[in-house]
Amino acid sequence: MELKRFCKKRKRSRLQMVFWMKHCTCCKGKPKSSVFTELFIFPFWGEGEAEKICGGKSFLEYVVEILIGVDNCAIICNMENYAYVQVIVDIAHSNVDQIFDYALPEDMVVLPGCRVVVPFGKTTVEGIVLEQKQASELPPERIKPVLRVLDEQPVVNEEQIQLAAYICAKYRTTMAFALRLMFPAKLRGERIRAKTVRIAVLTDKLRGQQEIAACYAKNGSVKAKNKLKTLQILMEQEECPTAVLNHASVRQLEQKGILTIVERAQYRTPYRGTVQEPREISYTPAQNNAIQQIGAAVKTGINKTFLLHGVTGSGKTEVYIACVKQALALGKTAIVLVPEISITPQILAEFSRHFGSEIALFHSGLSDGERFDEWRRVQSGEARIVLGARSAVFMPLKNIGLIILDEEQAESYKAENHPPYHAAEIANMRCKIAGSPLVLASATPLIEDYAKAELGIYQLLEMPERIGNLPLPTMHIVDMKEEFQKGNRGPISGFLYRALEQTLAQKKQAMVFLNRRGYASSVVCPSCGNARMCTHCDLPLKYHKESGQLLCHYCGRAFSASNVCPVCGEPFMRYTGMGTEKIQEQLQQLFPKARILRMDFDTTRKKNAHQVIFEAFRRGDADILVGTQMISRGLDFENVTLAAMISADSMLLSGDYRQEEKTFSMIEQVGGRAGRKQKGQVVIQTFNPDHYAIQYAAQHDYKGFYQTEIAFRKVTGKPPFARVYRLVFTHTEQAKAEKLCMETKQKLAQELQPYEQEILLFAAKPAPIAKLDGKSRYHIVLKVRVGRNLNAIKERLYDVWEQIRRKSGVTVGIDIDPYDIN
Repeated sequence: MELKRFCKKRKRSRLQMVFWMKHCTCCKGKPKSSVFTELFIFPFWGEGEAEKICGGKSFLEYVVEILIGVDNCAIICNMENYAYVQVIVDIAHSNVDQIFDYALPEDMVVLPGCRVVVPFGKTTVEGIVLEQKQASELPPERIKPVLRVLDEQPVVNEEQIQLAAYICAKYRTTMAFALRLMFPAKLRGERIRAKTVRIAVLTDKLRGQQEIAACYAKNGSVKAKNKLKTLQILMEQEECPTAVLNHASVRQLEQKGILTIVERAQYRTPYRGTVQEPREISYTPAQNNAIQQIGAAVKTGINKTFLLHGVTGSGKTEVYIACVKQALALGKTAIVLVPEISITPQILAEFSRHFGSEIALFHSGLSDGERFDEWRRVQSGEARIVLGARSAVFMPLKNIGLIILDEEQAESYKAENHPPYHAAEIANMRCKIAGSPLVLASATPLIEDYAKAELGIYQLLEMPERIGNLPLPTMHIVDMKEEFQKGNRGPISGFLYRALEQTLAQKKQAMVFLNRRGYASSVVCPSCGNARMCTHCDLPLKYHKESGQLLCHYCGRAFSASNVCPVCGEPFMRYTGMGTEKIQEQLQQLFPKARILRMDFDTTRKKNAHQVIFEAFRRGDADILVGTQMISRGLDFENVTLAAMISADSMLLSGDYRQEEKTFSMIEQVGGRAGRKQKGQVVIQTFNPDHYAIQYAAQHDYKGFYQTEIAFRKVTGKPPFARVYRLVFTHTEQAKAEKLCMETKQKLAQELQPYEQEILLFAAKPAPIAKLDGKSRYHIVLKVRVGRNLNAIKERLYDVWEQIRRKSGVTVGIDIDPYDIN
């Protein structure tokens, strides 16, 4: 009994031997199921039977040649017997943030990265295996056994485990929390599974023909007609989903052995739109240079960061596609991140022309099932390109050759919840682990990133001209103070009205941008001055005319709208300010025949709504597209010749150190939507026409803006010359949040006293939004000069945070270089 002796010698059960042979990482091909049946389903061979089946060779020689290959026989012959595994339990609490040893029963096999069920205290929990061990330092009586193995294949690979360890260290989170980022949330607790469909497969064609003849003989019978229809479908197709067949007929034919029912896994594929044929691309010299530089790094596996600075319409997407092609040709994979879900349909359409089903989509707009199946496609290697929003950076690709961040300046790449990671930092670490280049691309790069390019930390690639040498759109600044003096109190200036009128007369399209949804931004009583506020947040409610409700845009709570003041009882509530609903209404009144679409959070709640609106506008089903930030980036419509910004001042008044940068970037990005294939114009409405951010944007002068902004930041001590740290204290009781905030300030003052010369700002006070979702908020903001003591200051700050973050039930969050200090 050679099989038994072989397994015994290796201290392996037959099940374990099958597992290791089947999942050998060196095996290029997949073993045939019939071979497994011969070797392992029938264990009671005699010596002669084994020799006969193995063609005169020994069992070991046969297994090596047929299942694995002669070159990989060492995998079997030198297998180690792992009796223990090291597990991170899936409990995101610092008290249990450590590795635990568990015993692996002899009849179980598990690989690093697989999930297991283990006993923990008085309960059982899921965990992830990090490593296998032959021995443990703990005494046997203290080691509990693994109860169940949940996965045949790892849910996280080795690179992802390294990435989780980096996140754990950088953002001071638990390993369990970091690992959760690596796979779909619904996979935890087995709350989601692969979708299967029942397929009827014709197994006996001759008997099927006989049955058809019998059905004809029973002419007129309903049962015979149903059975005949089922048979005719199967005779043509040989297999068909049972859902489209008559169930009674399928059951009868299965009983007769004419067909069999099999269950087959089916992917829940996201809607991808119409895939068109690839276009011939003639690259500009700047594009060619970028492709060659990035391609060389992909080929040689050099880890470096490129800053691709290209004006809007310069052909950055074509560069992405060419570089991804090079990565795939080398057997590598790629990740392409976009900041907004609204951009995904357009960039997906371009990528699908060239890569088809090799692309996996991943963003929050997909259903749980779709996200799970796209993740499975990546995990299995079926998809080699991942396209998606921020969370797509964690997808389980192997052998990453390239990561690209499109519109790298976008705020949406920064996570708001714990851990407050930035997708660029995660992408950078993944590229370091994989030995691959990172591409940060934008028409308006972050000031910090352009400064790194000037210092030579990043390699700068410039694309200063649009494809086809098309001119950048003409920018018109409209001073809204003058409009008010002329008696125009509305949001549409006379200049913008005439520009829209001309655009519509020429059968062209226009895009109108306002970064505020709803109809009115506040509801105020003119008698007593009372403003309707959210009862759970320190914020005014926004009026939404379509729903007839007042909404809080932070916590999402809805309140009934009324003209009666809840304080003084006067029926004269005034709706002030504006949002995209109001702009759409006013444009419809000004241009009754115009077809107007609106794209904001309210109109894109339904599945695939972004794609539907995008395709309708591209087809020419609408003349004007009104929208929020989601229409400002990455969209390319050939017939759009006018882009308008209703108010360029909203970001200038945010009180945030990035406000000038955000304003410049938004104007430039909105302007980039016009004139992509023909001459275009942009209208910028503002009460601050002389502000340098607006003036430089009107001239498409990024370098001029950068030089002014970097000089200002140097004088005022802002990034990149300083780092900003923020601690936020939240609690349902204001006194507790305030008390811990002030105590922490005193403690930090003592800890940081040796470095007081390096600290440029140290403030503790109520947060700008003092109440959010029923909780009072205080914050401490530290601004620290970049220098040799920066790391020491950061470590002391983190140490204090670790000490106080669970005191008195107050939640204490920490963020580095926050994008929003509200």
